[in-house]
Amino acid sequence: MTRVGTVLLRPPFPAFGVEPERTADPIVARELVRRDGAAILTGLGRDESAAEAVPVSVFGSAVIAVPSAAEVRDGGVHDRRPVGLTRHTRLRSHTDGFAYGDAYPDHFLLLCAASSPDGGESFLVDGDALFEWLLTDPATASFAHRLETVPVEQTETGMRRSTSPLVGRSPSGRRMFRRFPDQRPADDTDTPDADASMIAAWHQLIDDVSLFSPRFKLGPGEAVVVDNYRMFHAREAYADPDRLMWRVWVWTTDGVGVPEGMLHSDSRYAGATP
Repeated sequence: MTRVGTVLLRPPFPAFGVEPERTADPIVARELVRRDGAAILTGLGRDESAAEAVPVSVFGSAVIAVPSAAEVRDGGVHDRRPVGLTRHTRLRSHTDGFAYGDAYPDHFLLLCAASSPDGGESFLVDGDALFEWLLTDPATASFAHRLETVPVEQTETGMRRSTSPLVGRSPSGRRMFRRFPDQRPADDTDTPDADASMIAAWHQLIDDVSLFSPRFKLGPGEAVVVDNYRMFHAREAYADPDRLMWRVWVWTTDGVGVPEGMLHSDSRYAGATP
């Protein structure tokens, strides 16, 4: 259960989860990502070069930047690890690339090199659908309004600066949803307690609706392509230590632009001054 202001939201929740459709056609995958927020592309190789080829095959000339693929096991190998995260724990629903601040990637993909026979299922939450649901009820619409208007501190420690609302807008008008552990009240806020409660309620609501999202599993040679502005993603615990994904962060013309400086599909360069 999640308390939003004075409203207590109780499960079961509407279907905010998405189970991506599979296709071997990159053009079809692009349309599915536009429609559903995610798609699974099949029939691929299993190494980093196969992962790095996917963005252009799916998004074509809209691609601005495709950094080198990053190795992902229980988390990104070169990313700061969330407290308590191992392969034996669930990775909570989150947004990718937040180390780059407001210029985080608008899309990303995970290509499966080796799956775990036991566990490791992925799941997605549609931020747009969740937000529209909040707007439909006058009791929660004020909470949604605060999500769009109250600046909060969104800087990962030591990374690119960002003080902006939890729900932003791209230059084209698309909503940009973010959820990650470092979000906290802005230093200059006049309402630190209210802002902290808003952030906590946002995190808890995403966790709660995640419990009802359909689980799906990538097989070797399959890649899930995700709209990173729209969707939150996560995975279940798994057993096999050799499970391996290749992650690619993707910046396209549909986003706010490419961060200055060197890029990778993890946060190794995000702390550098561009």
